[in-house]
Amino acid sequence: MKKVVYLALSVSLMAGCTLKQPKEQLPSEKNIAVTISVVKSERVVVNLRYSGTVEPSQTIPLNFQTTGTVEEVFVDAGDPVKKGQLLATLDKNDMQCLYEITKAKYQQAKDAYDRLKTVYDKGSLSEIKWVEMETNMEQAKSSLELSRNNLEKCALRAPVGGIIGRRNVEPGMSSLGITAPLELVQIATVFVKISVPENEIGKIKKGLNADIVVSALNDKKFSGKITNVSPVADAFARTYEAKITVNNSNLELKPGMICDVTLNLTTERELMLIPYQSVIHDNEGKHFVYVVDAERKRVKKQRIEVGNYNSTNLEVLSGLTQGQTIVCEGKEKLSENALISY
Repeated sequence: MKKVVYLALSVSLMAGCTLKQPKEQLPSEKNIAVTISVVKSERVVVNLRYSGTVEPSQTIPLNFQTTGTVEEVFVDAGDPVKKGQLLATLDKNDMQCLYEITKAKYQQAKDAYDRLKTVYDKGSLSEIKWVEMETNMEQAKSSLELSRNNLEKCALRAPVGGIIGRRNVEPGMSSLGITAPLELVQIATVFVKISVPENEIGKIKKGLNADIVVSALNDKKFSGKITNVSPVADAFARTYEAKITVNNSNLELKPGMICDVTLNLTTERELMLIPYQSVIHDNEGKHFVYVVDAERKRVKKQRIEVGNYNSTNLEVLSGLTQGQTIVCEGKEKLSENALISY
């Protein structure tokens, strides 16, 4: 009996010790205080603004007019050239030999022609023999001219003045497999090409003034006028191409430069706007915001594409819809699925 009592007492004591041990506390998730904003859509009066690309006013691919091995190239990309300047040459040994042969034959025919002309004028040479002599002379002259032209085709010369835009040839290469050994561009006047959405193309007219800012030139400003508006839309982007002519006498603008274009024309547009403070850049330079789940009080990272600034707001081109709630301030402390309070 005593053993049963002792056993019961031991069990009770062990149970009591177990109950008195404190429970392990799980760390509680802290709410991060933020301020929020609602994505809104507004009709605002804005200037028409586009992203443009600088293009040369003229691009001329230069090709050899005959086949052969490239012997020398006298210019490189970026070199200014004048009309008629020698740019490159082919190995002309074969053409030179052919020219010397035809030149000798021509001289021989000419000497015979000059000697027999005196005889013909005195009436001592038959008409048939004289016609044959004239024919030989003309054939020799034509052969000489042809061989001279082929010899000159071994030299590649600039058809007009400009700047070498590309060099795709080196000595030793065959001219047969080169599409355009050199490319000549004219950039004293350049085009700035812009793509215009179909809902705005009706406002774009020839002669419209444009202001151009080039970030690569420390935001230097240029002025130009629209000189060409394409009547046909791009099949995929559904945009229309317009070209702005810009004076570039100092050759500062280079083909391929990106620029911001503002047309001297205002229009009313429906813009989706968010506070500029709500936008964060990731490591890839992309833009994103934190979208709020109102029921769970948590946030989700959302990539967006942004447009231009409008006062203290930023235009959203894609990634958000009107009425969504986003984090405006306090975003620096957030991560994906973070718990928030506002």
